[in-house]
Formats: sequence, C-alpha cells, structure tokens
Amino acid sequence: MSFSSLHVNAVTMLLFACFFPASYADDWPVYRGPDGDGISKETGFQVPETADVVWKTQVGLGYSAPVISDGKVVISGHDGKETDTLFCFDEKTGSEIWRYSYSQPLGDLYFQGGTTGTATFDGDLIFHVAREGELFCLNATDGSLVWQKHLQKDFGYTKPTWGFTGAPLVQGEKLFITAGEAGLALNKSDGSEIWKSDDEEAGYATPFPISKGGKEMLIFSNKRAYVCVDAATGQEVWSYRWMTRYGVNAADPVVSGDYIFISSGYGKGAVCLKWTGEGEPERVWQSRDMKTQMNAAVLIDGFLYGVDGNESQDGTGLKCIELTSGETRWTVTDVGHGTVSAVGNQLLVLTEQGTLQVAEASPEKYEPVFSQQAVKPRVWTVPVFANGTVYCRNAGGEFVALAMGKEG
Repeated sequence: MSFSSLHVNAVTMLLFACFFPASYADDWPVYRGPDGDGISKETGFQVPETADVVWKTQVGLGYSAPVISDGKVVISGHDGKETDTLFCFDEKTGSEIWRYSYSQPLGDLYFQGGTTGTATFDGDLIFHVAREGELFCLNATDGSLVWQKHLQKDFGYTKPTWGFTGAPLVQGEKLFITAGEAGLALNKSDGSEIWKSDDEEAGYATPFPISKGGKEMLIFSNKRAYVCVDAATGQEVWSYRWMTRYGVNAADPVVSGDYIFISSGYGKGAVCLKWTGEGEPERVWQSRDMKTQMNAAVLIDGFLYGVDGNESQDGTGLKCIELTSGETRWTVTDVGHGTVSAVGNQLLVLTEQGTLQVAEASPEKYEPVFSQQAVKPRVWTVPVFANGTVYCRNAGGEFVALAMGKEG
C-alpha cells in the first residue's frame, strides 16, 4: 500500500511479515490479513460479470471471520443451543477436514449471539479464544487439542460484557491475547505465562504490533483506553484514554508511520494521533465523523474507508475520510452496517443485506463495478480474499466461497 503524503513504516511491515508466516504466498492466516491492515496484496484479482460459487456450507451463528492457510479454511460458529465449533474446510472443495467443538453459552446480549473472535494460524497450530475465556491451541492438521487455558480461571481476568474476543497474535514464541488492562503474553508452545497486565474489562480489538527505534510494542484496547506496551515485558509505554458508551472499544487501530487512528461507535467518533516514539502521542484531530463500532477501516493512499455508525441506526454506512485531516469525502448509506476490506486499491464491501460489491478506492466517489447477492442478511463480518477466492459469511452461519481471481 502506498500513500501520497505518508510512508508506511518499513520496520512495522517487516514485523508483520515475520509475525504472520504463511504457507501460500496469498494465504490469509490471521485476522485482517498478513499485514494486519485488512488489505490483500494478492495479484490476479478479477471482477467477473458474475462470481461463481466455488462451495458453500453452514457454520452456525456468529460473526467470526475465516482464516486461510496451507489449503485449509478455519471459521467458527454456534449451534444456537450450547456448543461452539471450529470448522476446518478444504480450501478448494469445501469438504470438512475436521471440527473441534466445546460447550459455550449463546451469549445473545442485545444481538443474536454466537462466536465473535477469529482464529489464528501459526504454521501447524491454530489458536482460538472463546467468549467465556477458554483459550485453545489446536493441531491444524487434525484439530486435536495441544493445550488449553482459561482467561478467567487460570489468569483471574474479568470477562468483558460481550465476552473475550479478538484474534490471538503470535510473535516469535510468544502468544498475545486481548485480556485485562493491557494484554496477556504466553508461551505459544504450552500456554505458560510470560507476563500479564492487571485485571480490567478488556476491549474487543486484536493486539496490534508496532515498532519504533527497533523496539517491538503492542497496542491493546480495554473498556477505557487504548494502551501501548513493550512486547517483551508488558510494561506500559503510553495509554490514551478513550471512553465509550458500554465500554466498547472493538475496532483495531490503524497505523501508518507516526500516525495512529483510533475509532469507536456509540457516537464516540475517532481520533488521529501522532507518535514519534518519544513521550505521549499527540492528538492531530478528533471528530465524530467516523464511528467504527465493530470493524476497523482500511487505509489506502492516505484515505480511510470504513463503516460509520451503529448497527440498526439510520444514517449508518460506508464513509471515506482523509487520515491526516479527518475531512469527510463521501458517505454511502445503502451499505448499512456492512463491512469492508480491500484487494490492492479495490474495495471489497459486503453490505449488511449480504450484497458483495467491488469499487475502486477513491476519495472522489463510491462507484461499484460489481454487485452480487452473496449471502442472506444480516452481515457484520468482513469479506476475505485469498488465493483467488472471496469468502463471505452472515450472522446465521451461511458461508460461501466465490471465485474472483486466479487459482492459488
């Protein structure tokens, strides 16, 4: 990704490449992709007149996104009674390779419930956090349990209102989990503790790695703030107070060079910070013009594209704003509380009603060149593009793979 007036921090991008190894060049092994920005760098993306269904299946209630690695697709869902299941499918055929089920309440607090966190591939391992706090390490080949921990019982953390979520982050031999005030670091081989933050209701974002001056750090969210810590020790580097209604800080930060974009829903809005690596971050601007309630925006050529507003709220829709100024360029409300990712400079938009759209990322206008009903309503899960296939999932568990590019 290039920026007209900004430059991606090269060290940060190198760290992402090291953090997220993939067996296939165009795999999507972790939430928001290999670079953690929601943007696929895969070439060969094609916009057909009609996208053929490669395969489709049912995975149960939830909003977890798929991850793809080494010919496998992993996604989770709830049976509507008392069981969560992690499914592993063959990438090409959709045939089930394995499944791993565990007891879990539906958790339908103000929504229909189901799984919310996304699994993480790390070579031949899968890591997954359940809403009640179960943490699983599975063998990616057969789904067998390698080890298991519990964020409440083993580490004494208070469960957030909507449960633990976010995707685990692997960095070398460390496994980072969104828990407590500013995260939890474990040994990925056995789940033993390396460091832990104080008890606090965690946020709902995924740990986000950054680097300054050769120092590796992580940004975590909790119900009151976004906190940057030293990845090696867990020591706080800075904390930016960010209070929202219900304590929901769910969207991952968006980082470009010295700029850090933070946004939450429930009328809170967004802030753009500038941090050179010394002292505290400085606020560049703050407004209510971009309120990403659940999913983070994508940043392309200096402009952010994200869903602004709360679900079931009039006026919610896709919006484009400039990163450095916060200026709104356009808003499209017929997307509703849908989701957005990108392939290069092409936006992949899945509307709340389940229509997949493709449009060039442009601050001038939103003009889809492709539109096709992919799944039934309701959709809050981002579409994922990997190895020539777009994966779409709805809240009810309808999961479809559509051909839109070269074969992996």
